Amino acid sequence: MRRHLCAVVIALLVGSLFPPLGAEAAASAPYQLNVRAGATLYQFVGKTLTPKSTLRGAKTFQAITTSGSYYRVTDGKTTWYVRKQDGTLQASHLSRATFSSDAYARLTHEYMRTLTRGASPYTYDVLSPTNAVTRADAALRGNWYIPSPPYTLRVPNVDTYRFDTSIPKVDSNSFVFQIHYFTTLNQLTQAYTVNGRDEYLRYGKRIVQSWTKQYPVEDYKRHTWPYHDHGTAIRTFHLLNFWNVYRTSRVNDDPAFSQLFAKTLYEHATLLATPSFYKSKNNHGIFQDMALTAISETHRSFDRSAGWRTLATNRLTAQLNHSLSADGVHLEHSPFYQIYMYDTLSRFNDWAAANRFGLSSRMLNVKDMPNALTYMLKPNGTLPMFGDTPSLVHHPEAIPHVDRSPHLLYAMSGGTRGTAPTTRVGRLSDQYAFFRQHWGGRAGAFEDAVHVMMTAGYHSNVHKHADDLSIDVSGYGRDFIVETGRYGYTSRPERQAVLPAAAHNTVHVSGKSFNLTSSNLGRSRITSVGASSTQWTAAGTSQLIGSGMAHTRRLAYDRDGTILVYDRVTSPVTASFVQRFHLGVGLNRTESGSRYAYFKDAAGRSLHVLQLEVDATPKLAIGSSYVSYRDYDWQRRNQVATTKRGKGVTYLTLLHLGERPTKIRSYTLETTARHYIVRYTLSDGTARTLSMLR
Repeated sequence: MRRHLCAVVIALLVGSLFPPLGAEAAASAPYQLNVRAGATLYQFVGKTLTPKSTLRGAKTFQAITTSGSYYRVTDGKTTWYVRKQDGTLQASHLSRATFSSDAYARLTHEYMRTLTRGASPYTYDVLSPTNAVTRADAALRGNWYIPSPPYTLRVPNVDTYRFDTSIPKVDSNSFVFQIHYFTTLNQLTQAYTVNGRDEYLRYGKRIVQSWTKQYPVEDYKRHTWPYHDHGTAIRTFHLLNFWNVYRTSRVNDDPAFSQLFAKTLYEHATLLATPSFYKSKNNHGIFQDMALTAISETHRSFDRSAGWRTLATNRLTAQLNHSLSADGVHLEHSPFYQIYMYDTLSRFNDWAAANRFGLSSRMLNVKDMPNALTYMLKPNGTLPMFGDTPSLVHHPEAIPHVDRSPHLLYAMSGGTRGTAPTTRVGRLSDQYAFFRQHWGGRAGAFEDAVHVMMTAGYHSNVHKHADDLSIDVSGYGRDFIVETGRYGYTSRPERQAVLPAAAHNTVHVSGKSFNLTSSNLGRSRITSVGASSTQWTAAGTSQLIGSGMAHTRRLAYDRDGTILVYDRVTSPVTASFVQRFHLGVGLNRTESGSRYAYFKDAAGRSLHVLQLEVDATPKLAIGSSYVSYRDYDWQRRNQVATTKRGKGVTYLTLLHLGERPTKIRSYTLETTARHYIVRYTLSDGTARTLSMLR
């Protein structure tokens, strides 16, 4: 009985999303024909189509179907034939019932063939002409290129290929995700724009027919990857772009396919608008809103398009209010998504402008995103690997309208183009603080500048790692202290290893990670940055470390390679805490003791880590960890882990980066009512002072 009731409930839910076709009957005919004045109306006399009347003025008829080069129409009393060139087909209140009825197939074919709205495409993945043709040609031979490992899919016959059982089992989620969002259809579409080969469109048609037959939308809850929230949105863009080139081609001669295609778009829009399918406070939801906007703006004749358009605009506004700060920082905890979402949103703005479509007013703030990106970039052109960020070199050519952002152009081109920024210390929303030693020129080689960044902020679990108050430190052409990376969206154990606090350059309770629960949202942030003539400072707080616990981290940088790190953890209970610094690959230990460790690389660059004597006695240990600079890369490297135990602990740590082998030879620590004052001398004789609030 319980199973029967569950089946009834599921049936009711699906039925409410996609009601029986009879329930969608439009109040008026879906297609009308506006016939010009002076047009000749025809009727059959026997088997001969014969002129019967001439219109004195323009008139609108109900369209019934097409017949060769004529429309068959009615005025409610009489059936007439009108030459296609004498009338303009108008569509309104097109529904799923319209696209499911054979009676409307020929008219839908005309509607889809002649539709010009949205003619300027939004392309999710832009390919070079060579890559598009190469991959499309391979697809015709049954060798599909998929952008994620294992990169190839053998499809001997797309008409009979089982997308549910024939796709090989791999540990890359992105592989199956990209197959179902029609990455191959995108390749075929772009290849057709290069050389106009009809074979690409014929094969694309077969993909759509085969896939839609296997995955009726009524079963979307049963199919995780075919109807993935993000993948459904991307597939929508690829479908729209395919039709843009298909509709005017020689291949477009099948009314049944036009019906199927229109129905597929309508069903995608219905699903994208469904609250239970929607991903709020998530970049996937942004894509869903973009895709719903694209369908509702392109097909304004769909009966629900006006409501869909309003819904998409309102939801997109809410998404951007949540995920895009006032100063243009994307708040999903990952610098990589600053680039990804700027590229996505900027080009969507271009698409809307080219087609004269309206968007949320918050899309105007997308123009501020390049400014924040400028200061995230490290001197080597990569981004700090906070959250789900790989270490990729980013080039100006990949950034839309980069010439409008001269500071970003300068940062991305290694100082060879654009205008040098003047800002060297700053805060980006409540999520990042940065120090940049210099921007090249007389101050030194661009690529040798020291770059320090600290992250915080907990806005959702989207791309969130337990990395609050973690730091990334590079300089002199190498990484010194570096995050673990994302490894890849996979079921492999390495993916799970990159997420907890122990994989990051922060402080955590020994054996535990952070409490990333909804009750802790907003309880982590960068609180301040400052600059004086002798040092730069940054501070942040996090209450994610444990129940009733709080972590404060402050940085002081002498602007010449030495950083003082202050960590204060308060706790209602006695616990063991671990401060970790994961090092760049190739930094090898040459000396260590109970409170210090010294590392050098093959080029002689050095890192000295020194724990100063405050609070409980530290236990410093050198161990190994792993870093994933790129997806599925897993390299062994050193880490420095310092343990303290107490009911709250304090760390005061000196980090010195040396372009040449340089140590902290001596130091003194003075404690005042409000500050720690550290005076230190390096092995090259340099003497400096850093102060830190207590």
